[in-house]
Amino acid sequence: MDESYDLENYERFLGDFKSHGGHWEKIEKRTATLFQVLIDGDLKELVFVLRHYPKYIEIVCDHFRYLYNYSEQNADIYAASKLLWMSEGYHQKQFVRNLVRKLESIDEYDITRLKQFTDTLLKDEEKIHPIILSYYKEMILSRLQSGAFHKLQIKVLEKKLSEITVKSEFDFSAKDRDAGLDIPYMD
Repeated sequence: MDESYDLENYERFLGDFKSHGGHWEKIEKRTATLFQVLIDGDLKELVFVLRHYPKYIEIVCDHFRYLYNYSEQNADIYAASKLLWMSEGYHQKQFVRNLVRKLESIDEYDITRLKQFTDTLLKDEEKIHPIILSYYKEMILSRLQSGAFHKLQIKVLEKKLSEITVKSEFDFSAKDRDAGLDIPYMD
């Protein structure tokens, strides 16, 4: 994920930043629009911009809470991980829930694809944020239970999953103040 983008393409959209007021009052409309477009993408460009303008990280996390994902473009797992590391301290549940919703779905994976994906998670464990590892580990286990897989295949994959070290206890349940923001058709 070492794409290099021309920073000048973004600077003209980054307006004044006010340290007071509510979320929408802190940035100009063109800045909010830029971040909405970047959030709607694969997140690589968003991470690039935030690396150069970290003062917008909190605003982006707030903005992400109201994401509707119009583009249906999946987030790059490594860019999403970098965003989570950059935004430590701003992990409202709705931000994290919307972020993982943008990740690639594994609902239709067959056992071969699940194994390949698990191998990738294991191989790149240090590059993937613990919240994402935890999320995918739970999704894979859920997929194994809901799929029509042979018991031996399940056992082999469960053993491989047990090798993934999850250092996150993030609670994805919707019992926080943003629970009403969950959009049923996005689940």
